Amino acid sequence: MANEQAKRPHLYELDPLRSCTALSVIVVHVLAFTAYLNATGLGYDIQNAVLVAFHFTREVFLFVTAFALVYVYNGRQVSPWQFWKKRAVGVVLPYVFWSLIYVCVDTHITSPGAFLQTSVFDILTGNASYQLYYILLTMQFYLFFPLFLPCIRFCARYPWKTLTVSFVVQVVFFYVDFHTIQNSTLPFWQAVTYYQDRFLPVYQFYFILGGLTACYFTQVRAFVLRHGRLILSVFVLMLAGLCLHYALQLGVFHETVGYATSVLQPEMVFYSIALIFCAFWLVCRWASKLDMRQHPGSVRLWHTLSNASFGIYLIHVLILNSILLRWMVPALPTVWPVALRVFLTWFVTAGATVIICLLLLRMPILSRLVGRSGPPRKKRTQTGRPVQVRLPDPAVEQQEMGIPPTPERTTQHILS
Repeated sequence: MANEQAKRPHLYELDPLRSCTALSVIVVHVLAFTAYLNATGLGYDIQNAVLVAFHFTREVFLFVTAFALVYVYNGRQVSPWQFWKKRAVGVVLPYVFWSLIYVCVDTHITSPGAFLQTSVFDILTGNASYQLYYILLTMQFYLFFPLFLPCIRFCARYPWKTLTVSFVVQVVFFYVDFHTIQNSTLPFWQAVTYYQDRFLPVYQFYFILGGLTACYFTQVRAFVLRHGRLILSVFVLMLAGLCLHYALQLGVFHETVGYATSVLQPEMVFYSIALIFCAFWLVCRWASKLDMRQHPGSVRLWHTLSNASFGIYLIHVLILNSILLRWMVPALPTVWPVALRVFLTWFVTAGATVIICLLLLRMPILSRLVGRSGPPRKKRTQTGRPVQVRLPDPAVEQQEMGIPPTPERTTQHILS
């Protein structure tokens, strides 16, 4: 199976998609927690409008997750136990570890029993830190994937009917949820609102869209490359509509900023689809322009960031909340423009997180904390010349995490 998988085309397109999504998640959190820096109501509203425009991250993340797994396993027999065993080491282990770290850092624990109770609850609910619901959603999808794969294979026979029904269900659900559940003052529905973003069915359309895109990848890539201007125009139109709707929510309907910036709004379905296809068009254009080595430009940079992307989701809040928002942001000169201070906060958060992730990736055992088996290691041939190899089953491991391996990492090269 591993040999068959190694022959599949390398999806360089996934590298920038994964990297930019992870870095955009940091943008969302930085914008949300630095909005108070604005001295005027207009500046505050503009920053939150930018925040709304970046609320595509979870949709793209879920789309890429489904796309990568279906691409890897479509046409293959999936052993659920082997599949779940790999996920337990690669995803559950780092999730639990960093959840415990966040509990220790953010919670005042009075006794070992209280620590255990808080830890178990936070691990099960994703409450240890506000970004960990991403990983909780991923684990739910992994649990469901052995059943999802045959379903998406069947649905691939009727792609347009499947997408239409799924899209309508998604829009109707977001509409009802936004105008009833999220707007309710009843304690029960407020609790539902708080936890609903970490349940798999809430985002069913994006998993189905990602799975069907993987099944028809060649056709989809040809379509987006052929209709790039149209896709870009639709995205700009959807972005303008999103900003207009936000302005109407505040200025006409007098909704609160928290309500107006909600991710689960019906217009986000239209906007996120437009952005997914626009991003897909950009990465397909990038991947189609090859250099003399038959690689896209800056492939190593994107591949490196892609390797670190899982760790970025896990770690960046620790740096942002515990260090930068507490010490750096208040110390920045108030005469500096707010936009500059916000950008510096994002830049330092992203830079420090990437550096920590790359350091962990190069350390055996510790690399498990960011979801990887370990760095490349050298093995010598009988002639004494080194051969570059990976730890077990490299091509499958990287593609399953949505990380297309470069040719150097999927074949053994005898250095001459």
